Amino acid sequence: MSTEQKNTNNSTEDKPKPCCVCKVEKEERDNCLLFNGQESGKCAEFIEKYKACMKGYGFEAK
Repeated sequence: MSTEQKNTNNSTEDKPKPCCVCKVEKEERDNCLLFNGQESGKCAEFIEKYKACMKGYGFEAK
């Protein structure tokens, strides 16, 4: 295995799974959406915090 292939494999092994990061932000977002609904607009702050956290780990939250 070449060095380039090892580096590629290590980067994917080191990257956490989306389900394992930003748990606090996800819980806050989900609770807000559960009790207020997405249409209320009250959860925009929590949604943006979650997206920013996920982006910090290299994921794109939609």
